Amino acid sequence: MKKVCIAVLALVAYVGNVNAQDNAVKANPLGLIFGTAQFGYERAVTEKTSIEVSLAYASVSATVDSEDTKATGFGAEGKYKFYFSSTQQGIRGWYAAPTVGFNSAKATSGDSEGKLSWVAGGAVAGYQWVFGGGDSGFALDLNFGAQYVSAKTSGDISGVTIDGILPKLGLSLGYAW
Repeated sequence: MKKVCIAVLALVAYVGNVNAQDNAVKANPLGLIFGTAQFGYERAVTEKTSIEVSLAYASVSATVDSEDTKATGFGAEGKYKFYFSSTQQGIRGWYAAPTVGFNSAKATSGDSEGKLSWVAGGAVAGYQWVFGGGDSGFALDLNFGAQYVSAKTSGDISGVTIDGILPKLGLSLGYAW
């Protein structure tokens, strides 16, 4: 137990020594239009790298073939960002990042019920701005890329599978400090 406490304290001290913006909390405002709430947290690991973790909740209703259909689900995504700027420190500027994600949703339509789950892996390139003087400010993150998605269904909607490469776009607004 003592070794675990020392290791945790050493990790906190190491991660706490990064300069400029070390943290950011962000949300995807466009997702709300489509019934999805996505929130993320980014933490600098070194002066030029960071880890970002996002959680999402979706609740979508539609009418399909004269039947009311509803889907609700959760998802998670992780990114490891590599920042390229030689003049800026912290979580700002041009970056590239590999991504991994998992999502699971339950769908109901009339008497039919099923589950859709998918895993995705890909890469994005983007730019993150931090507006405001000093070590904190408003953050805007735009990115694009591609991802390989493998999706499977079960229940009454079984038999549908998706395996392929899809585009990936991202927009997040938040606060960095």
